[in-house]
Amino acid sequence: MLKPLSFQSSYHSIEDGKWGLKVFKILIDADLILEALMNRTALTTDVRQLLERVHPSIQMYLTDVGLQKIYAYAACLKTPQIADIVINWLLEQVQICLVDQNLLQTARVSPVKDFESAVELVCWQHYQLNAIITNKPEDFLEAADECCVWSFADLWLRVNLENQLQVPI
Repeated sequence: MLKPLSFQSSYHSIEDGKWGLKVFKILIDADLILEALMNRTALTTDVRQLLERVHPSIQMYLTDVGLQKIYAYAACLKTPQIADIVINWLLEQVQICLVDQNLLQTARVSPVKDFESAVELVCWQHYQLNAIITNKPEDFLEAADECCVWSFADLWLRVNLENQLQVPI
């Protein structure tokens, strides 16, 4: 069983001097964005909408390796110019976590079986993020005790409820 994600207990203060404004930092799995970009999921519109109008208290993150993967597939699907447009749009929506040799070495010895998921877990730890959002939470079962992992549907439901109630999360 994966650890539940609690917006209330995992806030980080934003460094802008505004008391009470908190930011919940979420690493979004690149495969989730890729599935939506390739129209392979019923959540395609929802993923785009979430990235465009995410709650102000939520900051999305993506690994630079994930961004490169998205670019490579987008360039193959259409043209490099379309891929540039997709990447530029994504860069307006998310912060990028740089993956270096040390992070890759740590991911190599991670108990997480899927290597890309292990890299995301190591980034989650290194950048002190609050959660990972993925369509494959089962990829993180080996890290269930230490990491908050939610499916996209769980996050989307929470964001929609918070927006409807207009309650800060």
